[in-house]
Amino acid sequence: MAALGQLTEFGGDAVRRAISWWLAELRAMLPWRLAARAERAPAILDVSPQGAALVLAGRGTAPAAELPLLGADAQEARSRVQAALRARRLGGVVVIRLHESVLLRSAVSLPLAAERSLRPILQNQLARLVPLPPAEICFEYRILSRSAETKTLKVELVTARRATIDDAVALARSVGLVPRLAIARSGPTGDSSVSVLWQASREANEPARVRRLKRGLEVAIALLLVVGYVTYVCRLDERREELEAEVAKLAKEAVVARTLVQQQTATRNALVLLDSRRKEPPPLALLNELSALLPSSTWVSQLTLQKKNIEIIGYSRRVGDLVPRINNSDSFWNVKFRSPIALSPDGKGERFDISFDVYVEDAP
Repeated sequence: MAALGQLTEFGGDAVRRAISWWLAELRAMLPWRLAARAERAPAILDVSPQGAALVLAGRGTAPAAELPLLGADAQEARSRVQAALRARRLGGVVVIRLHESVLLRSAVSLPLAAERSLRPILQNQLARLVPLPPAEICFEYRILSRSAETKTLKVELVTARRATIDDAVALARSVGLVPRLAIARSGPTGDSSVSVLWQASREANEPARVRRLKRGLEVAIALLLVVGYVTYVCRLDERREELEAEVAKLAKEAVVARTLVQQQTATRNALVLLDSRRKEPPPLALLNELSALLPSSTWVSQLTLQKKNIEIIGYSRRVGDLVPRINNSDSFWNVKFRSPIALSPDGKGERFDISFDVYVEDAP
């Protein structure tokens, strides 16, 4: 069981180191100008004329550490470095940081028009600006200021001996580290920007197996991106089909609901109409009852029925006998004269124009 536990722990540690190394390789594939944050790299190799030291950032419970490399046995230095990397679960990628004393800084003024092709111009001016052969130095530049009045720009040139960088790279590789960048420390003015003087991807002597591994990583990343995009598009198509089916189903349900609402409205209107008609007395029954109320000496020339109101115009021998008969009936009430009583043309009767209401019982 103890052996199995040790084997499991070793396998887990190997997987973690492999993942850390892979992530470091992916970071190293970024454009070199994105290395402006190299000052905060987890592993930095400080190089100065007095020696070299590996600075490891603290991670987890492990504190930050500084391991001197020069002057120690190569095998012993390699063991200490690898143990420190394992303790912090770091990969072997390291950034070389050159001390100010191994750098040469110079400033030059150039026309503003030179900014479009600044690197080739400085490359041609190296022999005049630096007291070393151009083949023996690595350089980087940065623009300090621009003057619109004089139409010039001030450029700082940062250079280092190629041999110094080569020695630092060889030292890093001898202890199992993988150097990726060589940067210059901040300038004497306290500027926090860095200058990248060397990058591993620019080296032509990289082992073939490393190049093949990098290409494989790039292909793997591209395949993962393609697979992720295709999966996302397929999922979108499936979701679109699901939404279309759901919309079609809801549309059918909406049509059914709209039809039911229309039918319910029509039914309710019909019921209201039937109820109102049920409450109103039949016209023929009213006409029959009114005929029974009117005396035989009464002649009606015009009768109008408007819902619950009746208007009649005619002649009667005595209109005063007609009004009580209507008011005392069970079906009519509220007799009103629409115009004054007048004599009939033959003088034997009276002309009347009256209206009265039909009595309708309220529904319970």
